[in-house]
Amino acid sequence: MRRARRSLHPPNITLGAPAMLSWYAVGLPTVATRLENEKSLETPPVMLLLLFRASLLQFVAALALVSSPLWADGPPNIVFAFADDLGRYASAYADPQHPSPNDVIQTPHFDAVAREGTLFDCALISAPSCTPSRAAILAGRHFFRNGSHSQLHHPWMKGFEDPWDEVKGFPLILQDAGYHIGWSYKMHLSVDRMGGAKRNYRPAGSKFNRFSQTAMAADDHDAAKQKLLEEVRQNFSAMLADREDEQPFFYWFNPTNTHRAWVRGSGKELWGIDPDSLQGRLPKFLPDNAVIREDFADYLGEAMAFDAAVGVLLDELRQRGELENTIVVVSGDHGAPGFPRGKCNLYDFGTQVPLAIRWPQQFAAGRRIATPVSLIDLAKTFLAAAGAEPTADMNGQDLTPALLPDNADHESALRGYALCGRETHVDEARPGGLPYPMRAVRTDEFLYIVNFAPDRWPVAQPPLSAPLLGAKPGKDVRTSRRMDIDYGPTRDFFTEFETSDSIAAAWELGFGLRGAEELYAVKQDPDQMHNLIDDPQYAAQRDQLRALLMKELKDNQDPRLDNDAFDRPPYTPVRPQRGVPAVD
Repeated sequence: MRRARRSLHPPNITLGAPAMLSWYAVGLPTVATRLENEKSLETPPVMLLLLFRASLLQFVAALALVSSPLWADGPPNIVFAFADDLGRYASAYADPQHPSPNDVIQTPHFDAVAREGTLFDCALISAPSCTPSRAAILAGRHFFRNGSHSQLHHPWMKGFEDPWDEVKGFPLILQDAGYHIGWSYKMHLSVDRMGGAKRNYRPAGSKFNRFSQTAMAADDHDAAKQKLLEEVRQNFSAMLADREDEQPFFYWFNPTNTHRAWVRGSGKELWGIDPDSLQGRLPKFLPDNAVIREDFADYLGEAMAFDAAVGVLLDELRQRGELENTIVVVSGDHGAPGFPRGKCNLYDFGTQVPLAIRWPQQFAAGRRIATPVSLIDLAKTFLAAAGAEPTADMNGQDLTPALLPDNADHESALRGYALCGRETHVDEARPGGLPYPMRAVRTDEFLYIVNFAPDRWPVAQPPLSAPLLGAKPGKDVRTSRRMDIDYGPTRDFFTEFETSDSIAAAWELGFGLRGAEELYAVKQDPDQMHNLIDDPQYAAQRDQLRALLMKELKDNQDPRLDNDAFDRPPYTPVRPQRGVPAVD
């Protein structure tokens, strides 16, 4: 039975409350116990330091919660605005010392959430591909633990037990706690984990997903944009109208307009982004030419459309008097599509996403956090705010201690690193339909990557212009072949000039074979172009990060470590002719 919001008598959270007990039973083992459990000859000092720091300061932060209720006016609503394929692009991230596309984009609504809440400088996803990224967030655990949902479109062979079946996920836990849950637009997951298809609220339609296509086709661009934003409002209102009385709600807003394809020239036409304003601001591994600048400008235009939609959600909450007791979170599921080293890659360009969290009644305002966090942390954070307990299988960390206004040492309450990885994105990128297996750990100073199959091509078996065996005659070979890079002008550019000396270095960085290990000093090398793995100066950091990553993978029973289980059924069917280029 659903419960109405308790508005007059907020709970007295004490050591006896279930939410408080979960701090100790799940998230806050004592420092001594945790260190004793982790202590071994194989545990490098940096790992013990991280464990000590996280445990001690989480414990201190928890003590601050014992005497203070989290709720100011009943359990909070939660609105999670989550853009498809949106990397770390918002004007709040503009930095005069580091020219970037953030200097060009304008996102006033994201900026407002960040200004009135907390802005995360280094938020990462679990996997730079839609299904595994979203599944990891919902489950609150690493992508590789999610069986059929650990790869794009959740492939799984019948007759095998599926680890995804054991996942409940935070939305259903919220529902059990009395929340009304719903979403609009894309889910890319088993909809039963969001209460079923009836909870997909789209009575006004789904044209927002094709924002630039719809607006550019209209005679009056501004009128068309407003109509699309009104669709967002009506869909959100339909979800709110379906709840009981003042029942708290969780709404997952999932537009796909930032996913390709968008209309060429729409960034300038609809949003006033001059492609030439990006000159000198693109990542250094991308050729800084007119084709790629225009492509990126169009991408940023779609990001501005998403931000306008966030503004609609905020306005609707404000008009209903719900904004002040609503946790608003704005983010994206991975990096930019259709550009090398972005989506499907473990460099920051592929894994970093925007993240801002606002809850003015309880969370700090104007805070900025540089320490890496993972979006799998959101599950425990939402549940803690709602007074609900997480499941024991969640890997994420409750971010609440880092968000509380009275926690002066808020960043030290965080674990200090995030894990990322990937397996299969599309099953035609390599012969046999095999994945490109990668895992990484990101700290505030380093990115360490393991490529488990360095003999495989990370994007696609070249030549990129070659069709696949069995391709239908008459198709444009430049656009008919699926790869681990989305279709678009930038991909076409690299395909057309893949043998040209003029882009040889950029092609190699984006499409060439990679070593078994990669190490980057991210502060000195923000675009991760200089692999330090064999540099003796960084041998200690390499060994420490390798040990940290492998321990996390082993502790969580990553199937990749089980004789490369992702390369065979039930994860990957045996299809030797799949993804084989037709080369003379």
